[in-house]
Amino acid sequence: MEQKRIGIFGGTFAPPHLGHVLAARAYLDAVKPERLYIVPTGIPPHKVAEGTPAARLEMCRAAFGNLPRTVISDYEIKKEDVSYTVLTLEHFAESGAALDLLCGSDMFLSLSRWRRSRDIFRLARIVGVSRGTENISLLEEKKAEYEAAFGADVLLLYAEPYPLSSTEIRRRIAEGSSLEGGLPASVIEIVEREHLYADGKNGYE
Repeated sequence: MEQKRIGIFGGTFAPPHLGHVLAARAYLDAVKPERLYIVPTGIPPHKVAEGTPAARLEMCRAAFGNLPRTVISDYEIKKEDVSYTVLTLEHFAESGAALDLLCGSDMFLSLSRWRRSRDIFRLARIVGVSRGTENISLLEEKKAEYEAAFGADVLLLYAEPYPLSSTEIRRRIAEGSSLEGGLPASVIEIVEREHLYADGKNGYE
């Protein structure tokens, strides 16, 4: 029997924007996993938490909740200690499924510097998702590096182009600029209702 495959897409998601949704869709369409778990970070390493985990969890449910085979996980939110990717992968590996770790380009390029990076490459296939604004040859070079240095299994996917970051989205919110085309409508409703990121911060810097 073929081993079932699940995807893990983690991040601060402060807030989750359309680029995140496009990346998730690209993965679902290309790989067709048993499940895709969206895992908002509880306490991220090396960053300052200014937003509430509950709000980010609600926004993730709003942003990703209609995608097929997708589950919003509160695993890291419920933990009281720092969220390290390798620990989350170990948790999901207990299911016996083959794991994919979805990474945006910034995450993908820095993976070798993450805590217990060798174990990350051992536990999961790395799926780097390009948003169409990066130097593709740089991603391909990093893929070859990971394969040679770690024996990693690496897949590169290309989502629809999306130029904005969460930092840029928070700046727009603080300025009172339109968020259409940046955030899903359901996420905009939560941001406005809860007055999130009104100072341009209230997220993760």
